[in-house]
Amino acid sequence: MTPQFIKSSSPPTQDQAIGSPNQLAPVFLEPSTSGINSNSNTASRQGMLIVVPVSFRKGASGELLFEAQACNGLECWANSFEKVVVAAPLLPEAIALQQKNITWRDTATLFKPERFELVPLPWACSPRLFATHYFSVRQQLAALIDRCQYLQFPLGGLFGDWGALAAQVAYQKGRPYAIHTDLVEEQKVLQVSQDQNWFNRLKAVARSVLSKSYYHRVIRRSTLALLHGSDCYTAYHSLCQNSFLVHDIHTKPQDVIPQTMLQEKLKAVAGDRTLRICYTGRMVDMKAPLQWVRAIGEARRLGVELQATWVGDGELRQEMQQLIEELGLKDCIELTGYESDRQKVLQQLRDAHILLFTHITPESPRCLIEAFISGTAIVGYSSHYAEDLTRQGGGAFVPTHCWNQLGQLLQELWQDRCRLTQLIQQAADQGHHFNDEAVFLERSQLIKQYLT
Repeated sequence: MTPQFIKSSSPPTQDQAIGSPNQLAPVFLEPSTSGINSNSNTASRQGMLIVVPVSFRKGASGELLFEAQACNGLECWANSFEKVVVAAPLLPEAIALQQKNITWRDTATLFKPERFELVPLPWACSPRLFATHYFSVRQQLAALIDRCQYLQFPLGGLFGDWGALAAQVAYQKGRPYAIHTDLVEEQKVLQVSQDQNWFNRLKAVARSVLSKSYYHRVIRRSTLALLHGSDCYTAYHSLCQNSFLVHDIHTKPQDVIPQTMLQEKLKAVAGDRTLRICYTGRMVDMKAPLQWVRAIGEARRLGVELQATWVGDGELRQEMQQLIEELGLKDCIELTGYESDRQKVLQQLRDAHILLFTHITPESPRCLIEAFISGTAIVGYSSHYAEDLTRQGGGAFVPTHCWNQLGQLLQELWQDRCRLTQLIQQAADQGHHFNDEAVFLERSQLIKQYLT
């Protein structure tokens, strides 16, 4: 069974190995510019254009780098489209050096790289830079839109979001396009500013209003909306007639926990007094890592024997470390830092009983699905996304920001090993539904169906 796409006017209910390097390299060029209203011969169009918020990076020897999982996504798209044109911002090196949670891959190692055309765009994540590059990028995108048969534009922020600009250009040209998103941007900016000063909260309100107006217009004009997770689907499905709930995943079918390992894990739960907790992701506001620490502290205060590991890095690492020391949790919480080896990350998840998460924004993080694949229950803050994933079990939740209740829930699961075992089994049952081959193939079929 594979994940099913849900298309409805009401809220939903849930029911390749990377190739070896090739001597050829993907085409890496700046497209020729043309006017916004120009149009190439329809018959000459080929392949898919995708304008992504994920950034390119220039390597030390001039090679073009891209985030490793994004490269996997490109290879999956190319299995269904003979040509994939990828436009993305080029990350300034000073910023790239600060990014601790990215594994870079040389795009020359893409499987059959001749299938790809890579188009770096200016980095413009500020109003000034966005205004500076707006018209030149608009012309570049117009030229690419004229040449490509299928158009797909992920949404990824208010300024420097060239995908949203590409959608505007496509609309003016009368071209059908697909959007996809895994985050409700206008709600995110409000959530992460809740604990900030009044001026930042005021700026967040303004940004939220602008984001909502901007993205709602882009989605209304789209022909196809691919909405990752139930939070996004609930927020946006009414804006586009052809809206589908989808899930984004980059794990392979062979990454699912083997049955023998799962059975050993289930047997060990009853005899292992220590509750094993894990989280994999960035230490940023939207993940609320300080609330994660406080929830564990509350469980510890209630007598729970536990070991918790956060795999990842980010701007709040130092604050997390300070809070861990203040609460006397150094002996039971380990911050391992960023891990680039995906198999090691999956093994951390397999070793855990629970993926504990404290997401405070409406998003669709892949780590919850990766926990299922690893036979690990998901426990954390309630959301449409988490509730939808666990319609058949595998998770337990409390209201957002209620970290004390989350600590109490951990105590309940620590004491009730039958319930914990059941959640782990249910999570593993769900995990068989998800793999990159299935989800990319079905999304590709939707694009061909609705954009032809």
